[in-house]
Amino acid sequence: MDDVPELIKKLETQMKEAAKNLEFEEAAKLRDRIKYLRDKLVGNRE
Repeated sequence: MDDVPELIKKLETQMKEAAKNLEFEEAAKLRDRIKYLRDKLVGNRE
């Protein structure tokens, strides 16, 4: 679980790059994955 913040940073970079390249569906998938990881990190589970 210690590597989750680093993974989130990498995914955020990929998400921004995808949006810049007008790959909005990919950016949205990455956004959703980031949200899931952040929720998991703070203990929110759905």
